[in-house]
Amino acid sequence: LKIAEKFELPVVSLIDTPGANLSPEAEERGLGHAIASTLTLLSSLTVPTISTIIGEGGSSGALALGVTDRVIMLENAIYSAVSPEEAAELIYQDEQRAKEVAESLKLTATDCMELDIVDQVVPEPNQGAHRDHHEASRLLKRALLQNLADLQTISKRRRLRERTKKFRNMGEYSSRLKSTISREVNALRGTVLRKVNEFNND
Repeated sequence: LKIAEKFELPVVSLIDTPGANLSPEAEERGLGHAIASTLTLLSSLTVPTISTIIGEGGSSGALALGVTDRVIMLENAIYSAVSPEEAAELIYQDEQRAKEVAESLKLTATDCMELDIVDQVVPEPNQGAHRDHHEASRLLKRALLQNLADLQTISKRRRLRERTKKFRNMGEYSSRLKSTISREVNALRGTVLRKVNEFNND
C-alpha cells in the first residue's frame, strides 16, 4: 500500500476469505494490530482504491481490505461481518442453524447493494463465474476499468473526503427506512390503543 501511494498507483484488492483466524495464538502474533494498521493505511491513501468481493467476504479479514473508494461485488458473492455459522453459534449456540440465520444477515450482492454497502454488482456468466472464468474475468475487468476511469477524474482531496464520508455514513438508516419504521410504529401504536379501548369497554 505504501509503494502504491509513493508511485501513485491505484490499489485494487480481490477479496475471497471466510475471515481472519480469531484464535488466541493469532492475536498473540499480532493479527489485530495487522488488521487495524491495514484499515488505517488503506483508508488514508490518496490514490484510487477499489475492493472487489469475488467469493466470500467474511469478517475482519474482508473488512480490512474493503475500506476503499469503490466496493464492487460479483453477483453470487457474499459479504458479511460475521459468517452464518458464527452468527448461529452466537444466537442459538448451534452452528447447524446457519441457513436459518443467513437470510437475516443480508449478505447477498443484492442485499449489499440495497443497503449501500457496495457500489456495484458485477454480473456473472450463466451458472456462475466458476463455470466460465474467461467471461467472468472479462466482465470484472470492464467494471474495474470503468471505476478506475471514474475515480481518476476526482481530485485526491475529494476522493479522500468522499471515502471517509461513505464509511462514516454506513449503517445509518436511510430516509426510506426511517419512514417505513415510523409508519410501522404508528400502526402498532394505533392497534395497541384500539385494543386497550376495547379491553376498557368490556
